[in-house]
Amino acid sequence: MTAFGLMAGAAVVGLALAWNAGLFSGSAQAAATESAQVREEAAKRAELQAFTEVYLAHEAREMRVGNGETLAGLLSRAGASRAETHAALASISGVYNPRQIRPGQPISLFFDRRGGDARLTGIAFRSEPGASVTANRTSTGFAAREVQMPVTFEMARIAAPVETTLYGTALRLGATDREVAALADAFAYDVDFQRDVRPGDNFELVFERYFDDEGNTVRTGDLLFVGLESSRGSRAFYQFLAPGDSRPDWYDAQGHSARRFLMKTPINGARLSSGFGMRRHPVLGYSAMHRGTDFAAPIGTPILAAGEGTVVRAGPFSSFGNYVRIRHANGYETAYAHMSRFAGGLRAGTRVRQGQVIGYVGTTGRSTGPHLHYEVLLRGRQMNPMALRVANGRNLEGRALELFMIERERIDTLRQVRARETPDAARAIPASASAPAASIAGN
Repeated sequence: MTAFGLMAGAAVVGLALAWNAGLFSGSAQAAATESAQVREEAAKRAELQAFTEVYLAHEAREMRVGNGETLAGLLSRAGASRAETHAALASISGVYNPRQIRPGQPISLFFDRRGGDARLTGIAFRSEPGASVTANRTSTGFAAREVQMPVTFEMARIAAPVETTLYGTALRLGATDREVAALADAFAYDVDFQRDVRPGDNFELVFERYFDDEGNTVRTGDLLFVGLESSRGSRAFYQFLAPGDSRPDWYDAQGHSARRFLMKTPINGARLSSGFGMRRHPVLGYSAMHRGTDFAAPIGTPILAAGEGTVVRAGPFSSFGNYVRIRHANGYETAYAHMSRFAGGLRAGTRVRQGQVIGYVGTTGRSTGPHLHYEVLLRGRQMNPMALRVANGRNLEGRALELFMIERERIDTLRQVRARETPDAARAIPASASAPAASIAGN
């Protein structure tokens, strides 16, 4: 009992001392909480200060290349030192030619302002659609690399009215030179793009397209459909690889070839400067019969063979200057004058195919300026090339026609789907006035 009493007394004394020290009150807990909050606030202030110092020390600028300005000039204008500019350009030159920089191109620059003076730390720009070049400062200078951006595939459909030019409109809407050239090739046999196509006319293209994260066309694949609605009416063609052929060609909705025996305009991008018929001769000064068609174009513009045939003359010829004459089937011949030079290997006896380059625009012979003088002759008599009516090329039949109809329906389905996905686009161009309703998309 005595021992138990002593232990109880000690316990009471200990409890009393603890109570007096505040260990069983809320004051100790509050003090601990307050200390933790102070430490947390101090940490936040330190973190914010460090972040702010780094953020304020680093500067990002978006600049654009001026007219006639080089990348070196832009870096100098932005405040980079001569040594920084030299080092950055030396690294970039290993992955990209700085001379390819064009006026208006955006360039992102990064500077570090710690220590007072701004130091160039990085450069970034799009080298081409789908790729970018970056150069970053390292311990030994700059390191550059070209990065390929991820691309997205789509079956693209452009259906729109011509604005100023068909070429400019198509490029603005995502097509490339390749698609415009293919459209011109498909319609080269009965459309003069300089006279027959006007602002407000409608065109349609369906093609495979790969684009980057900014919507820029990186590359294109197969072109499946071309359509044009102009003063000459509505025409449309489908691309199809017929059995036994080595490359695809263009056919209308009934499987008739877009190609004709002879091309109306054996040159792309030229302006009709003088038609067939009576005119006042620009050099001789009196009225005379003009027995061909003149197309004004810059010196060096390629001239194409209007049809398949054999070269019967290639060389200087009187007032025609450098001259080529080609014999075709059924008594037809074509002639091309005032060339600056001939295509390599072209001579009498050479066999040429339709659309093959045979020479280049010039102003040789009796000429007032660079142009192509083009003649079509039937059994030695000149014909008006612009009014010529010649037969179509190959028309599909049998199994080839059956396969074409299947492909045509597939392409028309794609046109319909894309037309529904882009309801604001212009209406589709009918494949043919007599084509079935299934082949007309986006009504």
